[in-house]
Amino acid sequence: MGYVTYEYYKSIYGEDSMPETDFNRLSWEACRRIDALTLNKLKFAFPTNEDDVETVRRCVCKLIDIAGQIEAANKRVTEGQGYITDESGALRGKVVSSVSSGSESISYTAKAESGSTLIDAVLSDKAAQDKLYRDTVREYLSLVPDSNGVNLLYAGIPYPVRHAPIRRPPENKPEIPPEESEGGEDGTV
Repeated sequence: MGYVTYEYYKSIYGEDSMPETDFNRLSWEACRRIDALTLNKLKFAFPTNEDDVETVRRCVCKLIDIAGQIEAANKRVTEGQGYITDESGALRGKVVSSVSSGSESISYTAKAESGSTLIDAVLSDKAAQDKLYRDTVREYLSLVPDSNGVNLLYAGIPYPVRHAPIRRPPENKPEIPPEESEGGEDGTV
């Protein structure tokens, strides 16, 4: 099902972007997301135009990159319980935001203020993560046609196959059985 290879991903995001084992896991998830949002059109009508193929591949790479960033941010949060990493990479204690004396309650904050990234904003909200993935697919694949010329994000039913032969509706004439016709063997007059 993979629409991109690890070598292709490294050519876009660099040699040290992600280990191959993480890529394999995240690429499968990225392809599943794209298949769900395109209603599996890539499985039966993958684009044939080089630019459109490149767009699909870059979209998959972007989804892999986003998933990797979210995973790394989650890992930092769980590993750094009680600590934060500053710009130099040093581990520092979290900032005390409030202290209560009665039952000895201390609250810490490690929330990034104005410098927070989009990944930080969606880190704790699964719906926001899903929206980020959908918006990314929409940004990349809007107006990209499949091999039949149908937009990959088209969700109408039925699927309009454009390269199929034109079928005309039957006329309102009763069919004449071939043995009663005066024409040739095929029943034409």
